Amino acid sequence: MIGPQRYLQHPEQIELELSPLLKAPAASSSSIPLGLLLHCHHYYPSGKWLRIQAPALTEELSIDARVVDCDRGQQGDYLLKLAFPDQEQMFRARMLEQLCQICIYQRHDPDKDLNQQALEWIEAEAAHFPSNGL
Repeated sequence: MIGPQRYLQHPEQIELELSPLLKAPAASSSSIPLGLLLHCHHYYPSGKWLRIQAPALTEELSIDARVVDCDRGQQGDYLLKLAFPDQEQMFRARMLEQLCQICIYQRHDPDKDLNQQALEWIEAEAAHFPSNGL
């Protein structure tokens, strides 16, 4: 299986919940050029479908992705490369990764208004966040 050309690196400070899917979602016929790269504690074989969630950030947002590769990392974990079945899932992943970056940004000054910090991050960083042509 061929994977995406580029990968978003998920920050290790935000824990993701990965759940195996019993049935593969319908995939588009076109290749999605942007994937997700993350560290995890379990091995997942290539071709396995997973549902990704970040319950600490949002209960509503979930993403379906296919395992492209899962290699043993240097610290005993696994480096997981994921591909998305369609543009919608890739867009959802970008949204989740931006939420993760905003959350990390907000931790730098916990006394400051969270909404104000989110707006600051969006103004400073959102235009530069990887999109790969979205």
